[in-house]
Amino acid sequence: MNISRENTGDLTAVLRVEIAELDYAENVKKALGDLRKKANIPGFRAGKVPFGVVNKMYGKSVLADEVNKMLGDSLNNYITENKLNILGQPLPSVDQKDEINFDTQKDFVFHFDIGLSPEINLELNKDIHVNYTEIEVAENMVEDYMTDIRERFGDHAHPEKVEENSKITASFKQLDEEGNVLEGGITAEDATFAVEDVKLKTITKLLVGKAVGDTVKLDPMRALKDADKVAAMLKVAKVMVEGLKAEFEVEIKEIVFITPAELNEELYKKAYPSAELKTEEDLRNRIKEDASKQFAGESDKLFMGKAVDVLIEKADMKLPDSFMKRWILENNEGELTAEQLEVQYDSYANSLKWQILQNKIVTDNKLMVSEEEVRDHVRGFISGQYFGGMEQNEAFESSLNGIVDNVLKNQEEVKKIYDQLYDAKILNLFKESLSLDVETLPLEDFIKKASEAPAA
Repeated sequence: MNISRENTGDLTAVLRVEIAELDYAENVKKALGDLRKKANIPGFRAGKVPFGVVNKMYGKSVLADEVNKMLGDSLNNYITENKLNILGQPLPSVDQKDEINFDTQKDFVFHFDIGLSPEINLELNKDIHVNYTEIEVAENMVEDYMTDIRERFGDHAHPEKVEENSKITASFKQLDEEGNVLEGGITAEDATFAVEDVKLKTITKLLVGKAVGDTVKLDPMRALKDADKVAAMLKVAKVMVEGLKAEFEVEIKEIVFITPAELNEELYKKAYPSAELKTEEDLRNRIKEDASKQFAGESDKLFMGKAVDVLIEKADMKLPDSFMKRWILENNEGELTAEQLEVQYDSYANSLKWQILQNKIVTDNKLMVSEEEVRDHVRGFISGQYFGGMEQNEAFESSLNGIVDNVLKNQEEVKKIYDQLYDAKILNLFKESLSLDVETLPLEDFIKKASEAPAA
């Protein structure tokens, strides 16, 4: 057997595979011999079927199987031994049409087109600048957090009737122009709002005096005149309510009157049991710190997407586009047309470029995720989620380890964790190796910027 390679472009080549009778003859003979022992053919005793009969009945299919198996193995071995970094899989050559006839041929020649991964000359360094956008923790955010904490740990009463200082939990169902529940419209089962947030006196009067189980109809945007509050109340994206003009059927589920807790050390201890907060200023600083940590994840996501775009542009990678389009179509036969692929190909190509670049970054920087790191990640999550506050004794450790062992039996879940940990290491590498041009934006501007950014 012989395999040779001929380059047909910067990133494409043809592999010529020659398989002679001597290469497969012994395997075919053995396979037919095994069939002869197992064959159950009328007129012959089991295991006594003449070799010629077996060969006549099964020889062609056995030959085809053995040649195809040898072809696949030889291609894989050649690619591995020659360290060819291919994209996709070898495809039967477009230009070299192989005529194969297992009835008449003893020697076979096959030609396969391959696409090669581009060489990348890119080093992460401080000359590469990427925007990093932080979210400003505005004073109104701190006030909202303070209000939430005071109400959460305040005294909760449940009056029979709605009052102007009540909070209401209700179900909301969007109605059509005829007043019927709109199919596919916005619904929310546990929407909470404060009566004092209602801006229209007519709607306030409509609500005051109502009891649990009562139903009213109102337009939430007319009532609150605040898209952020309406979106949060109905648990939908802000864009879904900004231009909304629709009445909702609102059924009152719960009425609460809250006396906010006093700002003192007792409240600070309830809100942050492990912190030593003595003053209102301490509480405000802690709220800002926690909000910054929450926002950091969103900033990291946006930064990662921008870093990927910048690095792909810097690497200036070329792909064997014609080969890749053909490979994609052949692997999605019946599910994707050539016209659809043309529309989607740029997105696919960028994704592939990032995959190639990511592999190089991981290799060059010797990034590794160990089994112990995966186990520690699962332990941390399970412990924090389900065992918070439990005494960490021998029984705790035994129970925790048992749950971790079960999680790690799920290979799909393990792969997800490996990917998450690799992503975290790449993110940290970028933040250490690249120059971050930091800017700070209000939350609204950040959301707008993030929504306009392409996904990483």
